[in-house]
Amino acid sequence: MKIAIAGTKGGVGKTLIAVNLFYAIKDITEAVCTIVDAHAQAPNVYHYIETTSEVEVVTVNVRIPEIDQDACTFCGRCVRYCAFDSILMLKDSKHIKVLDDYCTSCGACVYACNDNAISERTEALGKVTIMSLGKDRFVEGKMFAIRPLVSPIIQEINEHIESSGITIIDTPPGSSYPFAESVRDADYVILVSEATKAGMQNLQSNVELLAGMKKKFGVVVNKFNLASESMVEYLKKNNIPILMELEFKRDYAAIHTKGEVLVLKDDDLKQRFIKMFSVIEKEGKEQSL
Repeated sequence: MKIAIAGTKGGVGKTLIAVNLFYAIKDITEAVCTIVDAHAQAPNVYHYIETTSEVEVVTVNVRIPEIDQDACTFCGRCVRYCAFDSILMLKDSKHIKVLDDYCTSCGACVYACNDNAISERTEALGKVTIMSLGKDRFVEGKMFAIRPLVSPIIQEINEHIESSGITIIDTPPGSSYPFAESVRDADYVILVSEATKAGMQNLQSNVELLAGMKKKFGVVVNKFNLASESMVEYLKKNNIPILMELEFKRDYAAIHTKGEVLVLKDDDLKQRFIKMFSVIEKEGKEQSL
């Protein structure tokens, strides 16, 4: 079973839920449990992982176009074909340049050019590391530099998620394409939201996206003791299951910020995570019937 942990934005407790769910269930099942950090721009699951041994490292390369200004006729076809505004052309000054940070390596500009003025170089975008945790595994995606182009790393991560066992995916925050790609093969999505007005607005966009993808999902309300009634009303009105209400406690915050795992310190909380997993597992089995 593949379970994606999604946050309506950064900092809502997505990694907290992913890590604690992993540790709560990995020793109660004989299945291989894999935790995946798909937040390649700022991975942080490794802070909470015990001793690992590296199994495999895969470098993720992309193709970046380069424009020969001497061969370019400044016709502007490449600019028009680029859907991401990543080519800067100053026709009067005879200057044209690919803005690497915005390029998605789609190849449209190469296709568009009739003057053979555009070539491509290979650049290392990031890496995917697969690590052993005894019978279990940790898969981490990491970019070498912060860039908008994340999807090739997510796609490489998906290649290393096994079809058997239990996989928990800590997804990129928000509702962008990398998020959608990271939940594409998930059997169930846990949406984590803080109980604030901003949290509710962001939650609604994720709900709409997952509904459009026909994904089964439920919500963990983090800091629920600070929750506004409007969030609870919204979830109940739309028949969205509340999987867990995780209260805000200072000792929880202190443990988590030290890189320690809550369920290894609090057995009652561990049982709540196990109960949540049982609910999700039951829904997954019913869906497959």
